[in-house]
Amino acid sequence: MAAVLAKAFTYAATFGVAGGVFFLRYSHDLLTAADTARIQRILRVWVGVAVLCSAARILVLAGSMQGALAGMFNRPFLQMILRAGEGPATGVRIAGLLAAGYALCSLRRPGLLAMAGAIAAATSFAGVGHPRAAALSVVPMMLESAHLLCVGFWLGALTPLWVMARQPDTARAAATAERFGRMAVFVVAALVAAGGGLMWILIGDAGELLDGAYGRALLTKLALVAGLLGVAAINKLRLTQRLSTHGLRAARSFARSIQFELALGGLILLVTAALTTVWGPAGLE
Repeated sequence: MAAVLAKAFTYAATFGVAGGVFFLRYSHDLLTAADTARIQRILRVWVGVAVLCSAARILVLAGSMQGALAGMFNRPFLQMILRAGEGPATGVRIAGLLAAGYALCSLRRPGLLAMAGAIAAATSFAGVGHPRAAALSVVPMMLESAHLLCVGFWLGALTPLWVMARQPDTARAAATAERFGRMAVFVVAALVAAGGGLMWILIGDAGELLDGAYGRALLTKLALVAGLLGVAAINKLRLTQRLSTHGLRAARSFARSIQFELALGGLILLVTAALTTVWGPAGLE
C-alpha cells in the first residue's frame, strides 16, 4: 500500500510540474506577472513533493523486499534497486525536476532547460514500465513515453487553469482555457492512440480484460478515463465559452468542474500506480 501511494503521489507531483511548465510556456503572453508567480510557487512545491516521494518509493521498495520496515535501510537491497531500472529512472526524474525547478525561479517564459527537465521527468516512468519489464521493442517504449507526455500536458494544466478561474479577470481565464482547449484536442487524441496501442501490445487478447485482477483494474481505469474525457468535453464545449460572457458565475462553475477533473485524475493515477506495482499483464506473470 505504501509503495502504491508513493508512486501515485510521485505521478501526481511529477505530472503537475511537467504540465505546469508546458502551461507557462504556451500561455505566457496571456498571464500577468502575478499569475505566473502564483503558478510557479505551486510548481516549486510539487518539485519538492515529487523528489521526496521518488526517494521514499526507493526505501519502500527495499522494505517490501525484506517484508519489514528495517528493510527500508538495508544497504544491499537499496543497491539492488538503484542498479536496476528504478535507480536510473529515479535519477533521470529527479534531475529533470530540479532542472525545471531551477528554471522556474524566473518570471520569464520557460526556456529549453525547463522544457527539457519537464519532458525528462514525465517520461522517466517509461524506464520502469511494463514494456521495459517485458523486454519488448522500442515501439512500446515510444508509445509509453508519448502517453506519459500527453498525460502530463493534460493533468498538469488543471491546477494552473483552476488558479486562473479564481482570478477576478475572467477574460484572462477564458483566454488561457480556450488556448489549452485547442491544443488539448490533439493531445488527448494522441493520448488515447498511444494508450490504446500500448494496451493492445501488452494485453493482446481482449478476453484478458475480464480475467484476473489486472484486467479488472484496467477496466476501472478505462472507465475513469472515459469519465474524465466527458467532463473535459463539457469544459471545452460549454463552460469555457461561458467564461467570456457570464463572468464570475461561469468562472466558479468552471473552477468546480476543474476540481472534479482533478479528483478523477487522482483516482486514475492511484489505479495506475496499483497496476504498475501490484499486478501485471498475464504475459509478465
